[in-house]
Amino acid sequence: MMSTYDSLLDLADILIQENGFQGFSYADLAAGLGIRKASIHYHFPTKTELGLAYCERKETRLLQMEEKLLSVPAGKDRLDAYIDAFAYCAQKGQMCGVHAMLSDSNLFESILQGAVSQLAHTDLRIIADVLRTGRESGELKFTGEPADLAIIINCAVKGTLMLNRVPPHNACERMKLAVQKMFSCP
Repeated sequence: MMSTYDSLLDLADILIQENGFQGFSYADLAAGLGIRKASIHYHFPTKTELGLAYCERKETRLLQMEEKLLSVPAGKDRLDAYIDAFAYCAQKGQMCGVHAMLSDSNLFESILQGAVSQLAHTDLRIIADVLRTGRESGELKFTGEPADLAIIINCAVKGTLMLNRVPPHNACERMKLAVQKMFSCP
């Protein structure tokens, strides 16, 4: 049986990806889990503390994703695997949790802003490494710095999750094809 702490973070993850961090309350968590708000406050006295725990969990998951990516051959396959790692969000009509947190981050206490910033930097570093190793393998052809192109790819992947929420709900597939073409030899 899952602990209340983990259940709260799981539900928070869903709510953040659907509505952003400011888009839900402890009352929503309590109703979703059938518990009292006091039980939430026991684990997370403030919403900032909930946000920090969420960021810690997301950081761990990003690092786990990075480990899985390292098992995929460098180049086009690894880039596709990075893009595909966010397909579950598209299927559920959700945003990326990191970008959902970023959208509200100007409203956060500085400690939570720092945690969200760390998440964003980890995500960018991962995609920059995917691009760098892809170029080193000879499979990905591009000019410029991998870290700079990582910003473009990151925004394309995460932005299409939001665009995918509106008909015809095919933004993610179209973005993946466009990225694949972008790295093909001329």
